[in-house]
Amino acid sequence: MNTAPGRRQLAASLALMLALLAAYAAALRLVAGTPWGKSAMLAVICVLAAPALLTLVVRALTVPKSLAGFSRIVYRALAHIISLSQYLLPWLGWSALIALLGGRDMGWGAAFRAGAAIAAVSYLAGLVLVMNLRPRANEVEVTAVEFAVPGLPRVFDGYQILHVSDLHGGGPLARASVAERLARASHLTPDIVVFTGDLASRTDRVEAVAADLARLDGRDGRFAVLGNHDIWIGEELLTDVLSRAGFRVLANEHVALERGGHRLYLAGVKDASYSRLDDLPGALRGIPDEAPVIVITHSPDLVLKPMADRAALILAGHTHGGQVVFPWLGPLYIPTRLGRRRMSGLIEVNGGRVFINRGLGEVFPPMRLNCPPQIALITLRSL
Repeated sequence: MNTAPGRRQLAASLALMLALLAAYAAALRLVAGTPWGKSAMLAVICVLAAPALLTLVVRALTVPKSLAGFSRIVYRALAHIISLSQYLLPWLGWSALIALLGGRDMGWGAAFRAGAAIAAVSYLAGLVLVMNLRPRANEVEVTAVEFAVPGLPRVFDGYQILHVSDLHGGGPLARASVAERLARASHLTPDIVVFTGDLASRTDRVEAVAADLARLDGRDGRFAVLGNHDIWIGEELLTDVLSRAGFRVLANEHVALERGGHRLYLAGVKDASYSRLDDLPGALRGIPDEAPVIVITHSPDLVLKPMADRAALILAGHTHGGQVVFPWLGPLYIPTRLGRRRMSGLIEVNGGRVFINRGLGEVFPPMRLNCPPQIALITLRSL
């Protein structure tokens, strides 16, 4: 998507930066007692360092996703410790910068106090930003896209797939918001509904969120794959919950969709991100060589795997489209090897095509900036 800032966005960004500069300079002057000139200089550096520190926090918060092999007790302990990083890392980072650049008259004690003051100002600014942006996060974009599929039988021309991803219910997204966002697609009548993972962020919310998701229906059924959060919560639990909600969970396997004696194949591949449970060759095994195949998976990194070009189209999520996309700077963090500029939409890599859905939910930070939530209605066209 286009991340070039418009005039209003540019003005808002500049106003925020100026307000932070003034607040940071005042905090340094009042807490550390530095002269106004040095306070202004250090404030500029702290503002410039803010995106890098926030990116560091987001990266740190992804660490628990790679620790699923540990026991549940160890995992939860490590996850809680790492979650503290969202408060400690910015404070320590700013304190170190102030101590290093503050000169000989700036001791570590004063630097830590100044870093704490700047962190407090930042958290307050972040809270104000979240409160202003949260209502806009419910402005779901329903994206209608057409894809030409080589070898698609004429009876499947116009076949529609409703693609939903990354609800993360129970995290920053309350159930009322889940229902409200999904309701944007309630009037659509697709042939199938596909969900590409990350249903909920808490075990006690999976049933309710699945029930909301089940309100969407397709003439030929509903299908799902699990995301990394689903696997962390419990692969068997999520498979059972989604199955009872009317979704067939495809785990490195495929189904044939039939119309007039002709077939279109839908393959579901397990998560290729942190859990690395994907088996694309296994999911495709048994499909005739020339038959058209649509693949659903959680991570778009599957397009980098061998045989990815066998799929006419891969549908994925996981990236949230960046979720927080700053003007000029781009996203804070993209959990994919495809690169920072390949975070949503149609991507072509080595002959393979993947459509990356921005998803409906959020993780930390609990907001969206220049990246509205998305539901995709994909129409297949025969050549």
